[in-house]
Amino acid sequence: MRICDTNSLYSETGGGIRIYHDRKLEYFAGRPEHSIALVIPGRNTDCTVDGNTSVYRVKSLPLLNSGYRLIVDSGGLTSAFGDFKPDLVEVGSPYLLPIHTRKALGNSFVPTVGFYHSDYPDSYVKPFASKYFPGLAGPLTRLARSHVRRTYGGMTAVFAASRYTLQKLYDSGVKRLFLTPLGVSTDQFSPSRRSDDFRRALGVYSGSKLVLYLARLHREKGLDLLMKAYPLFRDPASIKLVIGGHGPAEGRLVEFIKQYPEVRRLPYLPDREAVAEAMASADVYLSLGQSETFGLAGLEAIACGTTPVLPDSGASGDMASSLGFVPPYRSNSPESLANAIVSAAAMSDSETTDYLRRFALDGHDWDSVFRRIEVFYERIISAFRDGDPDSLIPPDKWWEE
Repeated sequence: MRICDTNSLYSETGGGIRIYHDRKLEYFAGRPEHSIALVIPGRNTDCTVDGNTSVYRVKSLPLLNSGYRLIVDSGGLTSAFGDFKPDLVEVGSPYLLPIHTRKALGNSFVPTVGFYHSDYPDSYVKPFASKYFPGLAGPLTRLARSHVRRTYGGMTAVFAASRYTLQKLYDSGVKRLFLTPLGVSTDQFSPSRRSDDFRRALGVYSGSKLVLYLARLHREKGLDLLMKAYPLFRDPASIKLVIGGHGPAEGRLVEFIKQYPEVRRLPYLPDREAVAEAMASADVYLSLGQSETFGLAGLEAIACGTTPVLPDSGASGDMASSLGFVPPYRSNSPESLANAIVSAAAMSDSETTDYLRRFALDGHDWDSVFRRIEVFYERIISAFRDGDPDSLIPPDKWWEE
């Protein structure tokens, strides 16, 4: 197979989406019977080829100072597809990219798979509209969901990483659905990365617990809720809150730490080894995004044996249910979050670490993820070439095997 991914949400400073594509390139690099390409935004147009893997960068428009760029026309995609000649194209971001991909493929006999990495109607459109156009929040959200149905319903198949996300797609009218959970590098994210030096440098000593928030500094990732909850669980002698990452809420965080100087600040950690060390060295990891389509950072913390705090909504709610013993907190409730953090800190011990580690090792490694996706690709290509894409509609709601 010749598989080509394209994603405007890929950024060198990005999180789960960048990790998914990087790990995927690594996996297929070890499968010489296949070839894989990744088409992403860049400052300039270029192509890097390494064996059976190719990375095409398409000159794109920067999105302010976000670190992201936007592919605004189909020209670069047309050149990349023409050069690589894919058997299947996976489209990893919404908005303009699906339209440009369709234009770039033209009359090519190539199936398309949409990977629904971002639940944009509820994660972006609804909060933005509620804040700036409250009277239009409902209609604009419904319009975005209609866009989901038109965009993804027109693709050969659609992947999503959680049952929560698949249910929303199904309810929107999208039918050719496949469950494709993300994975974790279990060698890299491991309890063995725990560092007493890291803990001491942050002022965490024997008898106290390190509670870590490591994410984009944004309301979407639960930072505002955490700042409201902190006075309710504040106990500097027993609990050390450490906040890492960067993002638009930086100014509010500075004011928060002025008010609570015992809270420690970590810079953005671009190195995955440093992220693994931080997660493994924590006793509690705060995975607070309430509209996650999977919750990769939460799974990485689980692989480190670190007790997660998860909301009862989004894909994180699915993860909490799968774990079975870590009760989620009620979304948008500072009191519930505070109680969950205190409970998780008390729960953090060697027995919990062993339980979480076993959960991560049970089919959540990246090789298992991509073997599953490889089988799905073969089925999708075969159905498309047979002229029978509706055979991809599952007997229930989505394919899981």
